[in-house]
Amino acid sequence: MTSHRGRPGLRLVQCAAGLALAFAGLEMGERYISRLPDHRGFYLVPVDDLTPTTAPARPRHAVLIVADGLGLAPARDMHSVARLAAAGQCRETDVGPISVSRPVYAVISTGLEQDRTGARNNDEQSPLAAESIWEVARTSGLEVAGVSDVAWWQQLFPRGFDRYLTLPDEADSFAAAQLADLTLIHVSNVDHMGHQHGGASPEYAAAAARVDDELGRFLDRIDLGRDLIIFTADHGHSPTGGHGGPTPEIARVLTCFAGPGVAHREPGPVIQSRTIAGTLAVLLGLRFPRHMRALEDDLDAIFTIVDDRSAPPAYLADRRAAIERFRAANQASLTGWLGHPGTWSDLYTRGARDQLLRAGLVAFITLAIFAVAARRRRLGLRGALGLAAGCLAVAAATVLLHVLVLGSFDWTAINLRERYLDAAPRICAAPALLAIVLHRYFLADDNRLVADQLTLAALGLAISLAHIYTFAWPLGFPLPGPALLLLPFLAAFFGVIHGLLAALLAAIALVRRR
Repeated sequence: MTSHRGRPGLRLVQCAAGLALAFAGLEMGERYISRLPDHRGFYLVPVDDLTPTTAPARPRHAVLIVADGLGLAPARDMHSVARLAAAGQCRETDVGPISVSRPVYAVISTGLEQDRTGARNNDEQSPLAAESIWEVARTSGLEVAGVSDVAWWQQLFPRGFDRYLTLPDEADSFAAAQLADLTLIHVSNVDHMGHQHGGASPEYAAAAARVDDELGRFLDRIDLGRDLIIFTADHGHSPTGGHGGPTPEIARVLTCFAGPGVAHREPGPVIQSRTIAGTLAVLLGLRFPRHMRALEDDLDAIFTIVDDRSAPPAYLADRRAAIERFRAANQASLTGWLGHPGTWSDLYTRGARDQLLRAGLVAFITLAIFAVAARRRRLGLRGALGLAAGCLAVAAATVLLHVLVLGSFDWTAINLRERYLDAAPRICAAPALLAIVLHRYFLADDNRLVADQLTLAALGLAISLAHIYTFAWPLGFPLPGPALLLLPFLAAFFGVIHGLLAALLAAIALVRRR
């Protein structure tokens, strides 16, 4: 076997190219977080609803409690939840496609899905364009208060709160809450334990028990004959920790309604988190948030939660008519966007089809560039097919190792960001190093080895650029699936690792030649 070390000038160029590709991968990975959100929203349909004049008497206090990270199973085991269920009803709830905190806060507050609110990560702090139930309550003359260990709710809706208290995680937020007409109580200790120890850990169970105790003491000091309580969560946790994906233990939570105006019923069908804002509006006699999702909606579930004996028939008829006006307005907007009568599913399908066409064009261009590069390298058909198979094998092994090590190929795998920053480079490096060993054993060609590593690094960059062209910058509508949402993170690491290895191999070959 022979080893072709090449000219020094070529090695310098290869080294520079590897470093450039690694830097490009690093930049793409860093910028993906800021590319995800667009708080201006997508396809918003503003509908002007009027505050009902025949509304029932409002509860003394209304409290929306969000237990961050509390999954469906642990919530069902809580004694305080049993008390709420006995005084009203509890419903299994789907949080939507991105089971991440800030995006679901937006869903709960606006009645609008993640694809259209534009809230897609926990980092973006700008206000949301979509109107929230908090803003509706304030403009209707109610006092609105918030208690949380993060400022995220107030950042999303700065006009939604008269007062907002930020407490450390170890504080009892239930005890500290000074109730207003409408109060948000948000607690995060369950979520923190889920990230650190996993959803199947004793620490996670202990955090859920703590929320159960604190909520129980809170229920002791209120009157469910006069005070309305809605208890829910933004997501659950995987057994090993993490969320963001669509699996039931993450995307399904429990929502309980108890107090004035709530029907006492056995658990009904699954509802959507985006139904909570509309339900709260009806229970408080408020208008609906103006951008609330209607058509192919879950809004009829509101009238299985509200006790029709507790409200004037004229009021419930008015609220049903308002929902029909929202549906008609949504239908009119969809007809304009589609060019014919259609549904939200039709708009989603059209958007996904356009994305698929763009992805197909990118794939064709990538194959063409690959063919030209293979021709310039004089690989021949057999060599080109071998290179393509090798690249696919390394990429597939990287994805498989990602799933084996981190448990999934969606945002759940990230869990804590610092852990992912440590794990992802190792995941990319292991198949890369194995491929180098096999390459050296079977081909023993330094020049081709470096060129193949550069090809893999370029593949990572191509995936990142293709993702931008296919799904836009910022990330557009509709959202890609869970795997495609994660892909740019791994593609960035893939490009960085293979670019650095190419630079290192070129430098070693240059030193050996000298």
